[in-house]
Amino acid sequence: MFSKFSKPFQGRGKLGSRVAAFALAALALLVGSSAAQAQPQCRRVHGHYEEHIVSGPECTSTVGLCVAGTYKGRIHGTFFGAVNSLAPTDVGEVLLFTTDSTIHASFDGKEGDLIIKNAGAFQTAGTGHIVDLQYIVGGTGELSGASGVIRATGTFDSATGTGESDYEGEICVP
Repeated sequence: MFSKFSKPFQGRGKLGSRVAAFALAALALLVGSSAAQAQPQCRRVHGHYEEHIVSGPECTSTVGLCVAGTYKGRIHGTFFGAVNSLAPTDVGEVLLFTTDSTIHASFDGKEGDLIIKNAGAFQTAGTGHIVDLQYIVGGTGELSGASGVIRATGTFDSATGTGESDYEGEICVP
């Protein structure tokens, strides 16, 4: 297969053969390392975040509800999310929601934004239990091409507009 690559070096003695062998080895190494770099590196994450309701012109939510806060743990950074939908359920005090969020993150020494699509359920009364599935659909900067899923559970107090959750999951970065 590689005979056509060594043809220009035929008749050049040992030096020509060594140069051809070196060139082929370098090409194989380059191709192999490119394939290895294309594979995402996935890491488990866990931590805690706090959030609060945001209103005003920066809230572009179609239902008029936005949240912002801070992630701590393996993911560090601030986030902002706009709620896209709220839907009642047959379980009285529980609403389903979807949100578009961005975390301005530091993760494993890399900086950038994590682009998130959220779906979850929220208890509107009592302690305000909340569960949230956060799909990482992309990233920017050093987190470009990020993917993964984060699961969060916690509480959100409707009266004060504040909440906190613990998170765990996996983030993959090329």
